[in-house]
Amino acid sequence: MATQTQSLRDARIESLHNAIDRVSSVIEGFKIEAVGDRVIMTPQSSVQSETIADVIDAVRAALGRKRAYSDVLIKFPGEPERCPDVAILEAGAKEQYSYEDLLAAIEVVSSKYDKNDYVVKTEQYARFNVPIYLIIDPFRGECDLLTRPLDGTYATRDLFKYGDLITLHLADGSAVALPTDTFDRRK
Repeated sequence: MATQTQSLRDARIESLHNAIDRVSSVIEGFKIEAVGDRVIMTPQSSVQSETIADVIDAVRAALGRKRAYSDVLIKFPGEPERCPDVAILEAGAKEQYSYEDLLAAIEVVSSKYDKNDYVVKTEQYARFNVPIYLIIDPFRGECDLLTRPLDGTYATRDLFKYGDLITLHLADGSAVALPTDTFDRRK
């Protein structure tokens, strides 16, 4: 019974992702992703784009070019796949990327009252023991650094204001200094 239920769930997820692929090729200027059984379409802003670029630049300056990517597919068995705004991957990780390759997931909040980044993704990343989850919120001008996943939640949450220097201490022993003084705010 569990196998048939899992097969049906996998088929629904695949169908949802196929629909997203079709819609994405027609609608520009939106990030389109599956969150549970819902399709979320979020308008991309220049603030979000610039913030993602700043983060990737900082990560690549610290770790090299092949460790930080924007919007690459990360597999989570039995759950929706994710495309973090920035993914920091283990050295030598190969596509199809898995949650096991993910040293840090970084999301830039794209709507003022976002539950997707603060609740849904936080819970999923913690359940799969993603070591670092950083939420950058241009509406609040703050960053939430979540670390030490434990029993489906993050044991540590540090709050940083725009202008602070955030150091990401990765599980492989490397570190990334992430200045936030260039991050723009949104209203």
